[in-house]
Amino acid sequence: MTVGATLRRALGSALLVAALAGCGATPPQPPPDQAKKLGASTGDISTECGLAYTVTAFPGAHHVELLGLEASATRSAHSLASVYAGNPAWNYQGETVDQIVVDAVAMLRACGLSHAANALERATAHHRS
Repeated sequence: MTVGATLRRALGSALLVAALAGCGATPPQPPPDQAKKLGASTGDISTECGLAYTVTAFPGAHHVELLGLEASATRSAHSLASVYAGNPAWNYQGETVDQIVVDAVAMLRACGLSHAANALERATAHHRS
């Protein structure tokens, strides 16, 4: 093997290591139990909003169905708020927990689950400036 080939291999390996070192989630990240809670609460909020859209897509009285969805979404909002209280600057899937809360509030309002949105805002308001 020539010196040039050896040098290219060494340089290639060094570049690969450097590239891989840059991969991964941006710190600070939530601890695994909080990341799991974030995933569950945001997934539940998304599902509850989807169900709210489905329920209200057809004419008629939807009060009873929406009450149940509001209650479930409010529980999910409190779970999300508990992670926010741990550290709103944690990064989860490319966003800070603070931004996830902002997005969740907007989503809850858009799908008509405003009581849950209000609960999430109240639960996180004392941390916001």
